[in-house]
Amino acid sequence: MTSRTAMIIVLTLMWFAALDHCGVWCHKLSGTEKLNLRRQLKRLSKPAVTTIQTKYGDTYDCVDFYEQPAFDHPLLKDRKYEFQMSSSRASNQKVNIDGSGIDPFDIWVNGKGCPSNTVPIRKMKPKELIKANMAAKLAYNISADSSQGIHEFAILQTTGQNRYYGGGMIASVYNPQVEKTQYSSSRVKFQNGPDSIAVGWTVNPSLYSDGETRLFIYTITKDSQCYNTYCPGFILLTEDIPLDLLLKPYSTVGGASFEKKLFVYKDPANGNWFLQIGKDNMTVGTWPQKIFTGLSDSANYVEWGGEVYGPVGTTLPPMGASALPTKHRLDSDCYGIQVTVINDQQEVDYDPPSLKPYNSSPRNYYLLDEGNHGDVFQRIILFGGVNDYPVNENIL
Repeated sequence: MTSRTAMIIVLTLMWFAALDHCGVWCHKLSGTEKLNLRRQLKRLSKPAVTTIQTKYGDTYDCVDFYEQPAFDHPLLKDRKYEFQMSSSRASNQKVNIDGSGIDPFDIWVNGKGCPSNTVPIRKMKPKELIKANMAAKLAYNISADSSQGIHEFAILQTTGQNRYYGGGMIASVYNPQVEKTQYSSSRVKFQNGPDSIAVGWTVNPSLYSDGETRLFIYTITKDSQCYNTYCPGFILLTEDIPLDLLLKPYSTVGGASFEKKLFVYKDPANGNWFLQIGKDNMTVGTWPQKIFTGLSDSANYVEWGGEVYGPVGTTLPPMGASALPTKHRLDSDCYGIQVTVINDQQEVDYDPPSLKPYNSSPRNYYLLDEGNHGDVFQRIILFGGVNDYPVNENIL
């Protein structure tokens, strides 16, 4: 056991001693939960080649590619050398993709991120991991226990049982104001049976301990559900784009719009799913086919749009640009353009058929499907809203 791991375990035990009942986000852990948390902290505490910081104050360990947490997955441990790192600096030229004159990936104090053959893993305190695990249990579940809070959705969704091998959108990035136990997200989700992948941006203080807008992934398999790399399986492939990337600058209503392209595809050659970001399609990482059951073949459901969550006793947070969308107003609404799928012919479809909006609370949060505008924008969706009622069981 390294001294660093020993210190983390000591800090964890201190947190166990201090924990008491304080609602769903902080509860007295059972013996099994404590044991699982110790194991998770040990798994995430990989030896760092070096430690680097972003210009926004985040600290990351640069972990050897083959030592990253993904390879602790039981199906990947003995086959990790099947995967190779690809440098985004070498294979993808960074460009300004948000129209601001600022490189959105120029976040590192050292100007380059981690050294070659290492990946950035954000440092976490035991308290943050406890909160992240609790957040993962509530995230992206329409049937979540309403006694713990409410999810509202404004999404465009596929219908029928077609096969999809990826897709995405170019999403405008906003910074809705949320309370510490809430979240507000914009994302694309792919699902088949027990498996799902969600990628997008979120403001989630329980997950990130701040009110900033950050990149995230959320992965569910038959064995686990978690954000980012908090459970093994997702393999980082780049040294300079972390999964919890802070996505500044933000769009402002009536002002500049800043956007990020989010794209997921299933490689027909090896069956693995890949995450790309930016108009230059920089590869961030991969979900190996072997960790899935339903998604080992394809997705049969895709959705695009927004989600908010608030626990009982709070007011639901804003979504998107914090207002209901207005027709044809890209300058004031949260939007997704180039809404696409990869169809069963392995082709990018810029006008997917059989899509319909789902608005769980249309008076408060709403998605407008603007259809296909061709040229640059292709399929456009606008979504957002704000609510002022307290969350309780009586509104259901």
